[in-house]
Amino acid sequence: MAAEAFRGLRLAEVEDNIALLRRFGAGKGKLLEIGAGRGWQAKALADAGYKVEAIDLPLDSGISGHAAAREWPIRDYDGAHIPFPDRTFDVIYSSNVLEHVEQLDSLSADTKRVLKRGGIALHLVPNPQWRLLSLLTYYPGQAVDFLRWRRRKRASTEGSTQLSPTPASRGLLGKAVRRLVPPTHGAEGNALTEIARFSKARWDAFFERTGWDVLYYSNNGLAASGDYLLGTAMSMETRRQIGRIMGGIAHVYIVRPRRGA
Repeated sequence: MAAEAFRGLRLAEVEDNIALLRRFGAGKGKLLEIGAGRGWQAKALADAGYKVEAIDLPLDSGISGHAAAREWPIRDYDGAHIPFPDRTFDVIYSSNVLEHVEQLDSLSADTKRVLKRGGIALHLVPNPQWRLLSLLTYYPGQAVDFLRWRRRKRASTEGSTQLSPTPASRGLLGKAVRRLVPPTHGAEGNALTEIARFSKARWDAFFERTGWDVLYYSNNGLAASGDYLLGTAMSMETRRQIGRIMGGIAHVYIVRPRRGA
């Protein structure tokens, strides 16, 4: 449900971004995806004709849970230093990754290092609409998790004389206990301060300060909360319709290193 909705959203997102990159004359070449997760978007980018390399944090970092279920060859990195030579890539791509990076200035500098001259980077980063929507749907999401836990507990006790909870039910209950307060999404602040941190003004200031020229800005035109409430019950077309009204849940930037920066 939620996992399927998450995958569907990411694949719809990357399809839109491939079309956008082609508009900017970057429809082929060597592409690096930063923070590739399980590799869904890396595979889609490769299927679209890019020569794709992908990096993400290792499983033992304790930060990226996706590393245990990778579906594409992804190289481990330390979150700041990209393990490729200078001037390797025509395109850099990241989706909802930069807000998680603790050494963001260092990663930004290394991104410029591995870009070829004339290369561009496309970054999706969360916006205040996503943070607010996730806060509004947070407790309903916890209630859904509780009902799932109750249903699994009931099924396990009806089907067996074993009265102890299953690993799945323990996981759902543990999540509910741990997350009584909405958690921070990114590397700093809290669920409330992230509303301001994810503003366009803050992201604009980041790209300006770290030596990037913004070539294009928009939003992703899609709607989803942090817990993907309603999951696949809400179609992608409905998510697009809501996204058109509310402005989507992510900023979309195409940037290029500033000359002399």
